[in-house]
Amino acid sequence: MKKFIKKLLVILILIISYMVINIIFENENFSAFAVNQTVSTDINSIDSNQYPQIKEMLQTLKNQHPNWNFKILYTDIEWNEAIANEYVGHKSSPRNLVTANNSKYDGEWICKVCGETKYDNGNMHCASEAAIAYMMDPRNSINYSDVFQFMQLSYAECNTQTVKAMVAGTFLNNDSYINTIIDSAKKYNLNPYYIVARILQEQGKSGSTLSSGNGYNGQYIGYYNVFNIGASGNGKDNVILNGLKSAQSHGWNTMEKSIAGGTEIVAKDYIAKGQNTMYFQKFDVENSDGKLYWHQYMQNILAAQNEGQTLRKTFEGVGSVDAGYTFIIPVYKNMPTTAATRPSTSSSNIPTTTDLVRVNVTNSLYLRDKPGTSGEKIASVYKDEIITRLNKATEKIDGTYWDYVMKADGTKGYAARETKEGEAGYKMYLVPVSQENPSEPDNSDVTKNDKVKVDNSKNTITAVPNATVSDLKSLMGDNITVKNVDGQAVDGKLATGYKVNDTYTISVLGDVNGDGETTALDAAIILRYTVDQYNLTGVYIQSGSLSSGGVPTALDAAKILRYTVGQYNINV
Repeated sequence: MKKFIKKLLVILILIISYMVINIIFENENFSAFAVNQTVSTDINSIDSNQYPQIKEMLQTLKNQHPNWNFKILYTDIEWNEAIANEYVGHKSSPRNLVTANNSKYDGEWICKVCGETKYDNGNMHCASEAAIAYMMDPRNSINYSDVFQFMQLSYAECNTQTVKAMVAGTFLNNDSYINTIIDSAKKYNLNPYYIVARILQEQGKSGSTLSSGNGYNGQYIGYYNVFNIGASGNGKDNVILNGLKSAQSHGWNTMEKSIAGGTEIVAKDYIAKGQNTMYFQKFDVENSDGKLYWHQYMQNILAAQNEGQTLRKTFEGVGSVDAGYTFIIPVYKNMPTTAATRPSTSSSNIPTTTDLVRVNVTNSLYLRDKPGTSGEKIASVYKDEIITRLNKATEKIDGTYWDYVMKADGTKGYAARETKEGEAGYKMYLVPVSQENPSEPDNSDVTKNDKVKVDNSKNTITAVPNATVSDLKSLMGDNITVKNVDGQAVDGKLATGYKVNDTYTISVLGDVNGDGETTALDAAIILRYTVDQYNLTGVYIQSGSLSSGGVPTALDAAKILRYTVGQYNINV
């Protein structure tokens, strides 16, 4: 009976934790935006003074392709606000990435804040503000080559021969896969041609590890993830393993299940929320769900354009490019008089307009709902976090300036810019990010790769979930010895509490119970810790503090739960 009660209590804790965490996470990250969006089919009534060049470009396309239909989404969003909300996540998880090791996207395409830092699968850089502006500006894509990224994606009757032509010569060229695509498109109200284009964009013509069914490093054999659902993280291993873990959690043990399941997710999570074009899935400026910016399908800034071009080329090949397609074009308030210029690949001196600042504190700094110490604490920003300053205060309140800032997740509030008048030891808390040099402070005591970080000054090692001794050796050399809490030499996965050379203590992020795994049980432990029902000490506290605040919170538990279902990246 006691065992049964104990198990029941654990289950209840997990259920309640998940419910509470969802509420916390919703309040912490996402807020409704007061915009009044409207849609019009009358392209001739577009005000060219407010939306320069848009009407003329659409009229030209309409004359060239009379069967095409156009809708205008008046976003009610300021152009500079849209860019600022996309140019976030520096040094952690940038919202927009651009292909690395490609001369077409060097120079001004790469964000100077992050510089040569690699993201996602190790082959992407953080995209610059100029790159974001160029790709977001609809005027750069209202042309025959690129307009299909604006194509409405809800279901339309399809020609089976067109689908077969699209998959010819690819790993999708299989009657069972084709039938699954068409059936899923009808069932979930999604354009079948788009399904093909999206899968080929994600997997390539020959497929990838995630669509092979062969697993990775001996794990997740027999699982498929053709839409790359949950396939994110820093480094190739994390991306692939997270994607296959997501496939296993959904039960996608055949290609057909992966196609159908992925189609359902895209339809319900994006199309049903108003993100009814590839552009809107990349840049979340459609407000049907009351939220903006955060809900994007991909980080690759070129993905929508590439997928649109795939569709166009396919339609050309089967002679259907002039069918009655509908395109939804977004327009913004106070757009520049001319379209954003394509970034140069040979220069890197383009100025930025977004005011980025680095948080220069020992641990954390509160955000308040109004300027001054009387404002309610609504969130925190943490040491070396890079945030966006939306408004720089000109008058002091309670002895200091209170700037209005925004975190990468969209949370906004007021933060003290510097120490108060009369306070001993002046310090600037919000330091402008230099556009000439990476913003991360130079610290010769800290070395890192995408899996582990070694702090020689503190004799600590921080690792992401699933990091291994091999990952550590790649940074520290092959002559290290890793021991578990019992003092036994080990290989394989790292766990919180392990020691290196009897000197360094390892903290695996999220692994607060020291079992080497980051799971829902760790989230439950953190929640119990926050209400004094569980004792965490030392390195185990450090493992639970994903937000760099020094103490595990309910938000950290929420992040762990999202990580377990492939919806959050844990990075060092």
